[in-house]
Amino acid sequence: MYDKKLALSIKNLLEDNNSKYFKLKDISKALQVRKHKHKDLRDTLFGLVKDQEIRLIGKSYTSNKKSRKEYLIGKFDARSLAKGKSYAFVIGEDKDVFVSSEDTLNAYDGDIVKVEVRSGKRDRKYGIIVKIIERNRGNFIGTIIDYRGKKYLQPDNSRIHTIININKLNNAVAGDKVVLEITNWGNRFKNIVPTGNVIEILGKAGNPEVEILSVIKHYDLPLEFPNKTQKEAENIDDQITENEIAKRKDFRDLITFTIDPESARDYDDAISFEKSENGWELYVHIADVSHYVHTSSALFAEAFERGNSYYFPKLVIPMLPARLSNKICSLRQDEDKLVMTVKTTFDNDFNIVSQNIFNAIICSDRRFSYEEIDEYFAGNNNEFDPDLAVRLDNLLIFSKALNEKRKKNGYLHFDLPETEYIFDEDGHIIDLKRSKETDSHKMVENCMLIANEYTAKLLSSHNTLYRIHEKPNEQSLARLSETLSRCNIDFSVGKNLNKSIQKLLDSLPSKEYHRVFDKIILRSMQKARYDVINRGHFGLALKNYTHFTSPIRRLCDLVIHHQLKDIIMMREPSFSKKELIQFANQASEKEIVADDSEREVDMKNKQLFMKKHIGEEFEGIILGMKNDGLIVELDRYPVTGVMEFATVPGEYFSFNQDMMLVTAKSSGKKYHLTDKIKVLVNRVDNDIYFSLVKK
Repeated sequence: MYDKKLALSIKNLLEDNNSKYFKLKDISKALQVRKHKHKDLRDTLFGLVKDQEIRLIGKSYTSNKKSRKEYLIGKFDARSLAKGKSYAFVIGEDKDVFVSSEDTLNAYDGDIVKVEVRSGKRDRKYGIIVKIIERNRGNFIGTIIDYRGKKYLQPDNSRIHTIININKLNNAVAGDKVVLEITNWGNRFKNIVPTGNVIEILGKAGNPEVEILSVIKHYDLPLEFPNKTQKEAENIDDQITENEIAKRKDFRDLITFTIDPESARDYDDAISFEKSENGWELYVHIADVSHYVHTSSALFAEAFERGNSYYFPKLVIPMLPARLSNKICSLRQDEDKLVMTVKTTFDNDFNIVSQNIFNAIICSDRRFSYEEIDEYFAGNNNEFDPDLAVRLDNLLIFSKALNEKRKKNGYLHFDLPETEYIFDEDGHIIDLKRSKETDSHKMVENCMLIANEYTAKLLSSHNTLYRIHEKPNEQSLARLSETLSRCNIDFSVGKNLNKSIQKLLDSLPSKEYHRVFDKIILRSMQKARYDVINRGHFGLALKNYTHFTSPIRRLCDLVIHHQLKDIIMMREPSFSKKELIQFANQASEKEIVADDSEREVDMKNKQLFMKKHIGEEFEGIILGMKNDGLIVELDRYPVTGVMEFATVPGEYFSFNQDMMLVTAKSSGKKYHLTDKIKVLVNRVDNDIYFSLVKK
């Protein structure tokens, strides 16, 4: 029953504490409401809220009188909720705000929200989300599950921390991977989950092709080109006229070759290398994509939208249509191709004497794979043409010399192998291997670095795009130093930070230490990105650096090519500074999308593969620790999972973060980073989970 006297007391309490918020129990305690009056208290609060005498936000009551409040607009980050925590954060431009799960309204990860910032005990700031400004997405990808006879969507994205009710199945059944459109976002306060309709069936969950398609749909990656773009590509004249050749340097007499992965079809760089009495001449030939993709074209607009190509196992989503990327621009063997060539002359001590850039034409003599080159260097392949062989031999000498020079300058090298997938004829993964950085990879990288650095220097007097990598900040270095000291690894920062980190990497005593600590050290670094302001490239130890060598698959490189042509042809700049800023932001954002989507496909593939190995035992190495388990990477496969403490019966584990040490109480066994342990694959769902095999 509504109690007028109690209502007046409530209003006075809230008005006297105008900037504070009270939950039901707080009001009851402050007004000393007895138990038999609790129903009256609830009824009175309900009436006051209904009459707008007071306000209810989340589960808290406050005065309806106007007061100066602090609000923040930011992105909702649900990572902690996805891990079972009872809180989340709103990431603002200048600061982040803690938000309890009960005060998140119906926000989901990535949504732009308005949060009211309040002061709690000891003046600690916390927030209550009061408005969803913009949804991150309206569709979710996931698997249909059957729970007590009712169908729900289990989202693929672990940060979507709830199942979703399905209103219309549209012929989908349990086990299908689908796209679901949200029609009602629910109410977390009332425990009402979102609801949606199935709008597309992708196929059966667990099928490798369907799983990759689900990631593509989640990130809204474009599987097809717009008609206008495709027609423009089809109408390009691929004939090279004598008039065009006359405008260019003709390098078709140079012995030229490409080195790419075996599966590659878009060859955007080729190399020529000559040894003379006075030194060395390196020619880096890059596909002249800008000759065909004009700045006002639909092709350029589409390249801007995509930002880069996306590479998945057995699938590529190209930045440009296949007729351009795989045919017209691709530097295929025995075909005349238009290129932009950076020629660099070195003396016998590998110092640069001169550099130039040309509009040119080449004809590649040979297409090599990395594997072929490495086999040749290992002495297992002697079938190469003698002229090519001598150039490869000289280029290897040249590359190793450049390695030494780069290291002296502070170049940072991390041992971070990627995963190679081995497929059967039906497209199923039958094996996983760790990639190896070989002489052939390093040789190509060194040549491309020469060209990229030169073009950055050449454009440095103009507004342009740089590939930047800023120094680690002091807080990151302090955290790294603290972590390493816990593991008895000395790290002291000297005058030259590059040299200090080089010394740290060189001091790691074994391959196992590199497997663990190279990742930890790299995580302390900032992420490389694109910018119009030249901030240098810390990891490469270069003052000037950009991306020029992959215009078929990167927006930045295509932009740089147009700018270089402006200089070579002495014409007005193709882009304003404002446009260059847009290009830098777009290229950086799309690179993150590419990294995230490729990482997610990588994880899905590994999960599918490891499901076949549930119940099997493997040796592994401890990469990390947390309160509920150890992070373990298997030795046999490049697969990382969680060894859960809860799976060890009769044992209690204690995690000492200060010492980076886990102790098993009963056995007294201690676990450190880099320790080898034996685990059993226990289950695979949203992650790969191990249980401990006691020796």
